[in-house]
Amino acid sequence: MGAMDSLFTFTSTIGASLLFYTSYKILDTARLYLRPSGLHRYLYADARGQRAWALVTGSSSGIGKSLAFELADHGFNIVLHGRNPRKLEVVRDELRTAHPGVEVRIVVADASQCHRPDAVNFARIRDEVASLHLTVLINCAGSGPTPAFGGLEAYGREDIVDSLVLNAVFPALLTATLLPVLRGQYYTDSGKPTTAAAGPTRRGALIINIGSVTDDGFPLVSFYSAGKSATHTLHKAIAREAALDGWDKDIEIISHRIGAVTGVSHTQAAPSLIRPDARTVAKAILARTGCGRNTVVPYWGHAALQGVLAVLPTAVVDAVINGAMREERRAQDEGVKR
Repeated sequence: MGAMDSLFTFTSTIGASLLFYTSYKILDTARLYLRPSGLHRYLYADARGQRAWALVTGSSSGIGKSLAFELADHGFNIVLHGRNPRKLEVVRDELRTAHPGVEVRIVVADASQCHRPDAVNFARIRDEVASLHLTVLINCAGSGPTPAFGGLEAYGREDIVDSLVLNAVFPALLTATLLPVLRGQYYTDSGKPTTAAAGPTRRGALIINIGSVTDDGFPLVSFYSAGKSATHTLHKAIAREAALDGWDKDIEIISHRIGAVTGVSHTQAAPSLIRPDARTVAKAILARTGCGRNTVVPYWGHAALQGVLAVLPTAVVDAVINGAMREERRAQDEGVKR
């Protein structure tokens, strides 16, 4: 009976531990999607009384444009970035019409060409925003090639390189350039602090990376997937650097893994529960600010799908992903609106 009692105690302890862990995970997940946003922490005036600014890359369309409008709704001044000045001017005018009190500036730079000498002047971008009270940087610029879904061998060298540069190299270089500005530690070449230098009203900044759930290695978007994986890892590493060197209280860094979205360049279908529109995703991204995590799936529907996949055997996950991507390619080949 002693051995049976011990076995019963052991299995009861294991069962109670599993129940406790499961309950904790459920409550922690519920808290993540129900807690109020901490975005307001970064909407504060500087020593000159200047309103906070947010820079959103890739903001001429899709999620980037939606994020710009959401930030303006909250009261931020906006710096729009893109490679097409005419598209950016249209977005600027729309923002000014919707929010007459919000200031809007434009930065034009072709992110996919930033690896070429003199193609993108990062020092110029730094100097343009250093005079502003920049408290938010959102790395959202990124896209795959056209057609969107194809095998690696179907694309040329330029398609592959431009996509990797756009999705991985540009956010790394821009973040490295603007980190001193966001930390209030940017100085001119003469050694004098700029007007953006840290002062008694400096209370932190926010860096958001817009990643993708394809960073796990999705077929038919192989090099896009690789680029998103690289920038996701980059931002997790920067967050750990912040903690390592003790400036994690100065800047919140969070990488968002986004699932299927409509209202973007390659998908214009009606929104659904598992494929929300860009504005819904933008709201979810900003709502997760201050959640205490350096990586998150911001939209609850995408998170639910990821949770299901996480408990399935690898072979089943591979079959599910391949099936979904096969359907995406079929729809693309047949010209189906998705």
